[in-house]
Amino acid sequence: MAQYFYLLILSFVMLVGMSAYFWHFYKLKKKNGDSYKIPIKDILGVAFLFLLSGFLFVYSLLDLPNILADKTKQYKGDCEIVIFDITRGGHTEANFGKHSIMFPKNYQGVEEVNYYCEVEYYPRTEQGKALKLYQSKGGKLINEK
Repeated sequence: MAQYFYLLILSFVMLVGMSAYFWHFYKLKKKNGDSYKIPIKDILGVAFLFLLSGFLFVYSLLDLPNILADKTKQYKGDCEIVIFDITRGGHTEANFGKHSIMFPKNYQGVEEVNYYCEVEYYPRTEQGKALKLYQSKGGKLINEK
């Protein structure tokens, strides 16, 4: 959950920072009148970062009540495991139905195949909280996090 709060705080700080930068542009334009020209690439860059940080903040904020109250959804059934390896460690996804639940850590000894899963996740952002993998329903427990 540290990753969730990190994203929430970072997106809020970026949103406030981009708002302050827009205010700075406005004050310079007002102070210097028409003689002060702001390059369009600066305005577009700040606008893009403002919209991106706003989207990330709202997206992260959607699950805050569920995370604070520890309200999760559970799924038990067949799922496909996908592993993403990157230089910073990657992540694991459990895919079932229309859901793609992300777990920030890799699960040792797990391959990219279909398993019987018990998944506990936050519904809006689909961040995983707990994952148990079995070879089949009622089978041997492969991994638990």
